[in-house]
Amino acid sequence: MQIEPEAIVLPTSLPRRQDAAWLEMFKYPRSIAAGALVGLSQTGAVGLGLWMVTLLVMVLQVTPAGASFLVIWISVVQIAGRGFGSWITDQIGRRFAGALCCVLAAMTSSLAGYLHASYIGAVPMFFVLLLLQGFFGNGNSAISYPYMAEMRPGALRASGFGLVYGISNLGKFIGPAGLAVIIGASNYVSPKATLAGIVPGFNYFAVWYVLALAAYLMIGIETRGRTIEELDAVLGRPKPIAARPG
Repeated sequence: MQIEPEAIVLPTSLPRRQDAAWLEMFKYPRSIAAGALVGLSQTGAVGLGLWMVTLLVMVLQVTPAGASFLVIWISVVQIAGRGFGSWITDQIGRRFAGALCCVLAAMTSSLAGYLHASYIGAVPMFFVLLLLQGFFGNGNSAISYPYMAEMRPGALRASGFGLVYGISNLGKFIGPAGLAVIIGASNYVSPKATLAGIVPGFNYFAVWYVLALAAYLMIGIETRGRTIEELDAVLGRPKPIAARPG
């Protein structure tokens, strides 16, 4: 702080610890709904990640080793997407930054299904769209996880985040399983993917980003620039009672 230690005024007593019962988090259903839907946006990303090599082999007609090499570049772009999400969230706010990333992730997911057989010159559009989807999908991840923790009073922040994070982890099961059902795999132990359902499969991934988009814009609150004390005041404020007609 570039000041002399003797100039620092120390508090005479420690702040009183805030305790809250675990069940009190259910007094904030809006925070739970928004946090869970925002977190479930990972459903498509996880499902796509687990099927990525298989899909690249089938669509681009490359070897598994070649597909794995392409996934390395997708992973590098995903890291860049995390940096983008971390930057833009403080530029335009949590809600609009998350909404922007979800819109673009949903669009690129859906287009990857529709344009999986298209090429621009020698460049496969499927691979290009997977790069873009990875960038914006991971940009949303960099926004959503901190946002999920900010939408509740301080005393409930850790427990509330644990609850919505646990709900969002359902996406790690329903993402890959949902794609397996849609693209025609009947053996869930050793599923065999086909290209017959690739369009509805990628639209299935896009739907989860659309749900998160609705949560950002219609349910969530803006938390950018607010201190913990300010958020506590906003979240703890009683709802206004509507005036009766007449």
